[in-house]
Amino acid sequence: MTRLYKALGAIVAVWFAVLAMPAFAGEDPPVQVEPGRSHEMIEGSARYFLTDPGVEIGFEEAMRRFNAGEFQAELSARDTSELHDWRVWIALPFESAAPKDAEPMRKVIGIGGIFVRLPRVHLSCDTEPPREILATQTSEGSPLSARYFTYVRSQSFEIDPGQSCLALINMASSDRPNIGIFREGELGTRQVVAVLLKGGVTSTLLIIGLLISVVSFLTSRPLGVLVGMTYSLWMLQSEASVFTTRFGGDPLAARETWENVTLLAIFAMLLVFLSGFKELLRLKNWLLRTAIAGLLVLPLVYLARNSNSTSDFIWALHLGLFLFALTVTARFPTAWPLRLVAGTVLFVSAIASVLIEPTNLGREMTDLTIEWFRDAIRLLAGIGMLALLIVDVFLTRRERARMVAERIEALETQARTDRRLLETEREYTRAREAASRTKAQLAAASHDIRQPIVGLRAALGSEAERLSPALQERLGQAIDYLEDLTREYSNREGHDLSAPEKSEQDVYPIELVTSAVANMFDGEARETGIELNVSPAEGATRIPALVLIRALSNLVANALRHAKASRIDVSANTAEGQCRIKVIDDGLGMNEAELKSAQEPGQKSDGSEGDGLGLAIVHSLALQHGFDFAITSNPNEGTQAIIAFDLEQE
Repeated sequence: MTRLYKALGAIVAVWFAVLAMPAFAGEDPPVQVEPGRSHEMIEGSARYFLTDPGVEIGFEEAMRRFNAGEFQAELSARDTSELHDWRVWIALPFESAAPKDAEPMRKVIGIGGIFVRLPRVHLSCDTEPPREILATQTSEGSPLSARYFTYVRSQSFEIDPGQSCLALINMASSDRPNIGIFREGELGTRQVVAVLLKGGVTSTLLIIGLLISVVSFLTSRPLGVLVGMTYSLWMLQSEASVFTTRFGGDPLAARETWENVTLLAIFAMLLVFLSGFKELLRLKNWLLRTAIAGLLVLPLVYLARNSNSTSDFIWALHLGLFLFALTVTARFPTAWPLRLVAGTVLFVSAIASVLIEPTNLGREMTDLTIEWFRDAIRLLAGIGMLALLIVDVFLTRRERARMVAERIEALETQARTDRRLLETEREYTRAREAASRTKAQLAAASHDIRQPIVGLRAALGSEAERLSPALQERLGQAIDYLEDLTREYSNREGHDLSAPEKSEQDVYPIELVTSAVANMFDGEARETGIELNVSPAEGATRIPALVLIRALSNLVANALRHAKASRIDVSANTAEGQCRIKVIDDGLGMNEAELKSAQEPGQKSDGSEGDGLGLAIVHSLALQHGFDFAITSNPNEGTQAIIAFDLEQE
């Protein structure tokens, strides 16, 4: 039993010893600063102290509390409505790890974050009085200047071999800095190179956005113009180095500039989304879309002006990025595969930008590393938009070349049609002239024939006594029949046989018109895969054949080339002394406004390659030659055109 008590006592002692270890454990060892080496992301070795709301302390009090062990390993933020306070103190102990016989090292402290005001940095080293190394200057004789708006460096200082130092950093309770100790001049050199690279990258990406806007403007794509301008704003917002104190009198003014550009980028992304889906959202009025986007941004403006926390509206920027990527994927006016590639790249960029935020994976990386990833994300987005631009320009050129080729082909087809019409007109003129000559010859011959008929009737009268009555009657009927045959071609009073009759006085079969149109368009219909049916017509008319051929050919050509039909029917119906020629297609059809516009001279649909004169010509011919013309159409139900005129006896 005694052994059991001893064992239990030993277990309890070990347990209390384990529990007591954190209380007796020493603080994290100081950062060992080595010659020729930079130490990044060392904030994990720092200790933190956060005062109560409304309470701010100075350097001496902070040093006293650090020595009293009141600083903690973690920083627990407390929400505050103040724009800025000085409630956080960070203690960073470090010591030189250089050999005793080494030369003193020159170092600087770098602090990364998004600051309303630059932090205060105090340095206290052995054998030296405390001093402030980030307040009014960053090096001897130079003014305070932050290389990056999100990264600042202290004045350089000297640390001897084996010397221990303590940096006390005072900043706002909402700041979450990255801390590093660098060689003198190293951070500045990196920053200069980084600024040059970032400036070149930003300029390139801004040019890409502007090119997208210009190309979209030249190709009449308003949404593309808006997408290009919004993309440029995004690239400008992502470039934090341009929002330095050189854009304002102090860091607070620089932060306000950055906030304003961020809010403008969010507004532009919302406007792109509303414009891209305006049909779905029923927001066809651009003023209404702009007003809605502005109202959505107003709460963010309030947060930006009254809150010290950047994350209050950065989430809105990320949401805008996703909406922007969605709009490019679904609505950008270009080929679907190209939209998909560009949209995918933008979605990946948006996700990556969310992940590297300090509240996410960004807390595991130094500020310079975050800046590198931000540049990589911007480059990735730039590559996607550049590919969109290049391929879109190529597709636009190819589409333009195709349209030019189609235009040339349409003009050639029209020229062939005009040649056929001209040949038909010439053939009709020759036939009319031949008919007139034949008629004149028949009239002259009938005149000559009537003379012996007159003599024959006289001879019949003189021999009447010698002929039987039946024979006289039969011979008289024969002579009357011959006179009737020649009377039609006789020289009537006031008729000049030497001049041909006008074409409008000629009577000809309507089938001549329908067969001519069938011959003109049969080959073209077969080439385009359109079924053209022309029914035979009965009856005759005095309307000039060329006039009806011109009117009917314009109607058939319109249906064949612009209606996107699969079948065209041409038929002629005669009833009650009137002929009605119908041209019916099963194409796209037109609404009332489009039909009215199509009948105006020079008006045509967006995709038409014609001159917009066909229907106007038919109306003009109907007015000049006294026949009726009517046309009806319905969207997706085709078009029906009717030419109506009176019949004549052949």
